[in-house]
Formats: sequence, C-alpha cells, structure tokens
Amino acid sequence: MNNNLPSWLVFFVLLMTGSIARSESSAVVVELETPRAYGYSLGDKITLKAHIKTPLFYQLETGFLPNPGSLTDWLRLDSVELLDAQSGFDYAMAITYQVFKSVDAATELTIPALPIRFSHTGTSETANIPAWTFGYSPLLPKSKPEAQILPEPELSAVPISPDKHALKLTVLWTCAALILLYIAWFYGKIPFLERYSGAFGQACRDLKKLKKLPPSQETSQKAMQCFHRALNQLAGETVFAAQLPEFFSRFPQFKSLEDRTGIFFQASERLFFSGHPETRTMIAVEKIEELCLLYRKLERGGRWI
Repeated sequence: MNNNLPSWLVFFVLLMTGSIARSESSAVVVELETPRAYGYSLGDKITLKAHIKTPLFYQLETGFLPNPGSLTDWLRLDSVELLDAQSGFDYAMAITYQVFKSVDAATELTIPALPIRFSHTGTSETANIPAWTFGYSPLLPKSKPEAQILPEPELSAVPISPDKHALKLTVLWTCAALILLYIAWFYGKIPFLERYSGAFGQACRDLKKLKKLPPSQETSQKAMQCFHRALNQLAGETVFAAQLPEFFSRFPQFKSLEDRTGIFFQASERLFFSGHPETRTMIAVEKIEELCLLYRKLERGGRWI
C-alpha cells in the first residue's frame, strides 16, 4: 500500500472493504411458520408461511415465483401469495400445497424445498423455502380389502309435503293480521270497533263530529260535556273541581294531566255558570280534543285490550 496515503484514509478504505465483503457474503434468511405436523390425508391442503430477511439491496424477483401446478406425483402447488412483511423481515409469503398421496398406513411425507430468486447488484441469487415433514394417514382403513369398499348408493330426492309449511305460513299470516288489527284498533283506525275503546275513546269520537260544526258557544259547551261525561264514566261518579285531588289519587296514571284538567274545569265553570255573558269565553273544540286524546292514550296504556 502507498505509504504516502494518510492513515485515516487507509482505515476508511479497509472499513468499507470489510463492510462490502460482509454484505456480499450475507445469506437470505427464511423462517418457516408451519401448521400442525400431523393428521393429514388425501386431498388436504397445507399452507406454509415464509418470513424472509434479505441483505441490503436484495430484491425479490416476483416474476420467478413458482407457478401453481404439480411438483411431484403426489404433491401439487396450489398457490403462492405475497403477504405484508412482519417487523424485522423484508418479505412474507403464503405457500399452499395439496396432497394426493395414496398410502396403506400412516407415514411421514416431506414437502421439498421451494426455490425463490432475488436480484442484487446486477446478479441473481437463489434461496430456498425449507422442506417440511408432516404426518400423513390413509383415507381408507387398511383392515378392509379395497374390493369390499363400495361407494354409498345415490340417494333419491325426498319429496317434501307443502302442507306442513302451508299450515305454518297460515298461522304466521293470521298472527300478523291479528297484530295489525290490534294496532289499528288501538290508534282508532277501525270505526266499528271504537265503542270498545274506553270512555275517552267515545269522547274523542264525539268531538270529531263536533269539529265539523261552525264554532260557537253552544259547540264549546257540547265539547266540554263530552269531556265531563268521559271523566265521570272513568271515575264511576260525578267529578267536581273540588274532587280532582281525590280523583288523581285514585288514578295516578293520569297525574301528569292534573294541571291541564284544573285549567279545563276553571274554563268550564266560567262557560256554564258565569252570570256575566262577557266572561264566557268560547273554547275551541280542538283544544278539548287535545286533552281527551291525552287521557285516551293514558287510559289505553295500562290495557292490552
């Protein structure tokens, strides 16, 4: 070596030379992830996963990956699939084989090594997916002669009677119709059944008729009478304003309407009993109907029918 070169340059050249040598001499590392090594028989598929670590600048030549097809007289390569590499590895692939070996007794078979190719610095290098051995069992019992093993006879189609399914369908449709009928009745969509819908159901029907009349003090009085009649029927007696606390104590399900009912009774008292006509305020039928609908909803809420 030229003694005129600086010592630091000599050291740098030696360091780089050593690094390049180590890099070129580095081998491709393949770690094989395998399934169970036993319990396979004719036609089974086996998938091996290869995790590959390469030296710097190595590139997998995907165009040279093995194509699916027969590898031996009993082993077929089914597929080669590239996967996302795990941490610490550069490549990963799943290799699936299918076995067609006919044997008389349990034995061990070995899947041969599978070559793959990498390119680097203008050259190619081949590495192998390692061979793998697994336990293999015959599909048919050895104790029974092959001549005595007969295929199962073909079974003819069993006719299915539609009667049973028709009955089930009829029951389902009947149940659905009854549920829809109940819902329609509950929301007052069946006029000829509404008379069974409770005191406030009847009041709501009467108010619907009153809404068709021209607004007047007489119409308001009739609408209020509808509400009073329903409340009395529900209580089983005539309910006066002073008895409202007792009524809501007996029927707590209507407690949320206590304030509105009190206001209604005040308006009713003015309309029916005020000695001064100017204080008799005409109340819209719609407002009374709104209160009746709330009562009807709560009245039905505790009943299934």
